[in-house]
Amino acid sequence: MPNLLAISPKECQGLTWHPPRDLSFAAHHHLIPLHAGELAQAASTMPLALVKGEQGWRLVGVCSLEPGHNLFIKNGQWLGNYRPQWLATWPFVVVQAGEKSVVAFDRDSGLLGAEEGEPFFDAEGQLTGRASEVIATLKANHSKQQRTQAALTALYEAGVIATWPESLQSQLGMTIPGLHMIDERALAELDDEAFLTLRKAQALPLAYAVNLSLSQSHLLTRLARVNPGRVPVGESLDSIFGDDDELSFDFDS
Repeated sequence: MPNLLAISPKECQGLTWHPPRDLSFAAHHHLIPLHAGELAQAASTMPLALVKGEQGWRLVGVCSLEPGHNLFIKNGQWLGNYRPQWLATWPFVVVQAGEKSVVAFDRDSGLLGAEEGEPFFDAEGQLTGRASEVIATLKANHSKQQRTQAALTALYEAGVIATWPESLQSQLGMTIPGLHMIDERALAELDDEAFLTLRKAQALPLAYAVNLSLSQSHLLTRLARVNPGRVPVGESLDSIFGDDDELSFDFDS
């Protein structure tokens, strides 16, 4: 469990923090959290997946062929065309405390200080500087995160979540466990009531985007040649997927 500091004038009194200088903090994150408002951009630049954790299902961008190495980050810089918003808000997070949503700071990030650094609040108890900007972004994205979770729950309850194809994982040399997509046959066989439930939950755009994004898996093999980890890179995926495709999805954000 993360060691969190609730963001409030009382809890943050006398504390400062250091905004990340680059993206090196995420260089070991092979999965990056996403929300529904990012579908259109993310699905055209990286493969997406559904993964199940302690807090339920999550939508993520798959950033590697192996755990512990992010192919999109080299020397602290992002190599892709779209940079997920989570990278701009870490180490701040939104957590549920009963019926309330609370903004917190990851104490284990190594970015918390006492004297040197940026204060969280000014003398009047108002958020300051970069902290104010990050928290404004988190608040703006909160409804999108909630909509994402509602869509993922609806897809799970409809019984249409399936693992990534073994053939694709084998061709990629993928060693990341627990990646899921949508079972298109199961989706097509839903009765009208179940399908309408997914539509009302705004789950269909997410379902289609996840499956279509698998065509972007070839980017992982290309990135592995310029930012290699430990997994040997196959040479056959480019011929399977062909040239880069421009994908576009509509989602009410």
